[in-house]
Amino acid sequence: MSHPSPDVVASACINLYATHHKFHPSPRSNGIPHYVVLAGIVLVAPGTDTPHCISLGTGSKCLPASRLSQNGDALHDSHAEIIARRGAVRWLFEEIIRATSASSGKCTSSWIEKGGDGMWVLKAGVSVHMYVSTLPCGDASTLSLSLAQEPEMAALKSTSSDVRPTTVTGASRGRDNYSALGVLRTKPGRADSPPTLSMSCSDKIAAWTLLGIQGALLSDIMRPVYLNSIIIGEVEVDARRTVLQECERAFVHRLRTHAPLPELFSSQPIQILFTDVSFPSSRSQSVVGALSSYEAFSWIADVGSPEVLVDGIKRGVSTKHRHLPNKRPRICKSSIYELYSREADHIPQRRCNLTYYATKQSIIDYQAAKRKLREEGGPLWGWIVSGEQWENFTL
Repeated sequence: MSHPSPDVVASACINLYATHHKFHPSPRSNGIPHYVVLAGIVLVAPGTDTPHCISLGTGSKCLPASRLSQNGDALHDSHAEIIARRGAVRWLFEEIIRATSASSGKCTSSWIEKGGDGMWVLKAGVSVHMYVSTLPCGDASTLSLSLAQEPEMAALKSTSSDVRPTTVTGASRGRDNYSALGVLRTKPGRADSPPTLSMSCSDKIAAWTLLGIQGALLSDIMRPVYLNSIIIGEVEVDARRTVLQECERAFVHRLRTHAPLPELFSSQPIQILFTDVSFPSSRSQSVVGALSSYEAFSWIADVGSPEVLVDGIKRGVSTKHRHLPNKRPRICKSSIYELYSREADHIPQRRCNLTYYATKQSIIDYQAAKRKLREEGGPLWGWIVSGEQWENFTL
């Protein structure tokens, strides 16, 4: 299996982002500049070290619990890693549709094929890599943040040194109890922000190492898609040994005690790598006083023009029109559900007349694997679920 150098993967994502100039963060009206976090998903074909970027995302915001959409037409979580992963899911659905609609009747994809059981699968030797321009929020970055807290933020949190994961039940809010390691955390990190129901990127990446990045709906027609590596930027060379240990704990080691999962799912080896390639729009490369951009950016290969999102919806779309198919973000729940329905139309047992929530619950193996992780005693016990209330919509 081919593994390109981390600098090659990072450069592929950064250079591609650089070509979309109008989506770069612009200063606020008062002149204060913005910075962003960039993430990308890259495929590499067997026998090559040439990365093929299928999805990019920027963003560092998520919706408060009081503003979640009940119609699946807005992103609840607009962090870069989540946007990139949702974009990859969209690309895989589109690739399946392209492959099945080929005039020859044969699969023409360079990346996927149908297995003997009728399920789609990545072709043998294809590897999957994620680039993130900085440490993901949550458990992977807790130690680093605890060493560099702003005094006014630290004053809002518990910093007791005797806090241990076993004494923290459920999920901690943001950076509360930030001296505790191996703890589930919600977004955002700032204690002065409204509470959310979105789990940290560290927690979500940890779940992907066992469940795959494809999510429930794609699991109905495709075998799990696992990351082979995560490439992280903005980590000083002399800190990398410590940060590597933190990331391995956050993404891998804290899941080692999980109960046996359904046959399709298993713990997969994942490399944590670092890059020296700098991202020009990152916080470290910005002027002192720069603020996190309120906009998010989503680009998907072979799908169309990039989208800019504000508060989880496409920039410039009114509340009145946000539910319309051509006004929704391509990676929101209802848009992904519509793509699933296109493929499902060809398979009798699919039930797309159900709600989005009910359809997801009908993907038995995926849901069983997820329950194993989140049930009491499981490694991700205490995971906060937004629930049926926000997924009880139909096509």
